[in-house]
Amino acid sequence: MKTDPARSSTDVDGPSIRISRKDEQSLIATWHLTEKFQQEIEEKFAIPYAELPFVLRLYDVTDRDEIRNDGMDVYTDFDINHRSSEWVLYGVLEGLMYCVDLGIRMVDGRFYSLTRSEVIS
Repeated sequence: MKTDPARSSTDVDGPSIRISRKDEQSLIATWHLTEKFQQEIEEKFAIPYAELPFVLRLYDVTDRDEIRNDGMDVYTDFDINHRSSEWVLYGVLEGLMYCVDLGIRMVDGRFYSLTRSEVIS
């Protein structure tokens, strides 16, 4: 399956994330969280926005075509700074299919996805 070089999730009022190839071994993820959405997640989690544990979760969906949250998904987490809107994700392989979630991972391991990118190959 051939995909566009850079694909994006779309949500008018909420967050959006886009991934594209940087080179054969890395992707660049860029995202946007509106100020309104930042306030909403701060209220939802009852944690100041600057203290929320943001994570980019890179999924390898080559053999699955979708994320099923059944314990069999293959992913790598990248802890990110709340001030960031762009991050380089290293360790990807050419020929595999990936997508990325921007989310919050709590201390106990629970992960809450805020937005998901389109799949890129």
